[in-house]
Amino acid sequence: MRERAAPFASSANWVFVAIVLAVLWYGFNIVFLGAFNLWAQSPRVVTDPRVIDEFIGGTTPAGVRWSLASFAIYTVMLVFMTRAMHGVGLRSLVGKTRRAARQFMRVSLYLTPLYLFLVLPSALSPDAFQQYDFGIWLSLLPAMLPLLFIQICAEELVFRGYLQSHLAALARHPIIWMGLPSLLFGLIHYDPMSPSYSAWSYVIWASVLGLVCSDVTARSGTLGPAFAVHFVNNITAILILAADDWLYGAALFVWPMYGQAWEPWVPYEGLVLLCVWLITRIALRR
Repeated sequence: MRERAAPFASSANWVFVAIVLAVLWYGFNIVFLGAFNLWAQSPRVVTDPRVIDEFIGGTTPAGVRWSLASFAIYTVMLVFMTRAMHGVGLRSLVGKTRRAARQFMRVSLYLTPLYLFLVLPSALSPDAFQQYDFGIWLSLLPAMLPLLFIQICAEELVFRGYLQSHLAALARHPIIWMGLPSLLFGLIHYDPMSPSYSAWSYVIWASVLGLVCSDVTARSGTLGPAFAVHFVNNITAILILAADDWLYGAALFVWPMYGQAWEPWVPYEGLVLLCVWLITRIALRR
């Protein structure tokens, strides 16, 4: 982890961590809500208020595209702050570019068969339904895949690229530089609209995903493997088989939740993450 912490060694400061996180949180809300309010007053939205519900719920391809694109705000603000406070640019946050690209491709190739093996039986089960003709769905991918990559990059740059690396320069123990970013990553996935037991189950799952990404980042020296884990996972959950409670507007198949809580899936998802972690470790050893 020394390689990851090195860019922050001379400027590491707990105060800077708090400032950057506060700017990201409040800055995103200011920019996003400002843009959203302007958009909500446009003639198209005023004449058809359903468009707002489609955007908030991600129930249409356009709603999914705009939701994913909004994560670019985080990346722009993060790069500005790290340059201003640490003299660290995007390349340093990611790691050595060529190595990161090779690791991303290798881990993606290893993980894709696993996710297809786990997801396709559910997608083809009687409970799920196909939302689009296959050809129409394929036509959505040229726009969706880059935007999905923007979304996962924003999260990985904040939590692994900046927070984990910065904390590693401040504290030696992995509980701090792995555990704290993973916990915060889980907490941002808390849904106050869901029943508390279901919402907190999802927080636990996201925190464990964060630990997986933190571990492979520390071992690889770049964000390439974490990008791959997050990207393949989100392609599966958003573009192939999505639950019908949120952000399913671009999925080929949709799984009806029937208003049920999410936590019964936690043991299954835990096993999936264990397999993802092991396969990623194997891919990095090759």
